[in-house]
Amino acid sequence: MPTTKALLFGRRRDRAVGLVVGFAAVVALALVAAFVAESADLTAASALTDRLLPLLVFYAPGPLAAAGAYARCGGPACLAVGVVPAAVLGVFVLFGTVVGVPGVNGGSPAIGDVTVSFAAVGVTSAFVGYCAGVTAVLAADLFGLGTGDGDEEAGGD
Repeated sequence: MPTTKALLFGRRRDRAVGLVVGFAAVVALALVAAFVAESADLTAASALTDRLLPLLVFYAPGPLAAAGAYARCGGPACLAVGVVPAAVLGVFVLFGTVVGVPGVNGGSPAIGDVTVSFAAVGVTSAFVGYCAGVTAVLAADLFGLGTGDGDEEAGGD
């Protein structure tokens, strides 16, 4: 039962916080870099961020959630990874609108739809990744491979 409890609620809070905050920092940095590259009309940097940003927004939450599940960060942290791109985009647009950064239009009604769509895609990807990570942990336990992290208590189930 300790493995199930660790998979659902998490055993390593520091890793869970590091997973979510670290991913948020990487997405924010990529978003700011993309905005600066577009504003400064840097074609090479713009081309790089045009490929990097979709990778982070759409494809990264699944594998990160799977790694988080395998590291026993818990379900809430793994699913929070899916919301990170939408939250970072929302904060970026809100900040840009309040400060008055040219090129950031928070008054557009479509930005809300885009943010909700990012969140839906990210959470779906993170859920699938979390399920894959949980399956990997349970299969490793079933075959006696384990992760060697001391999850099982002495004399436990």
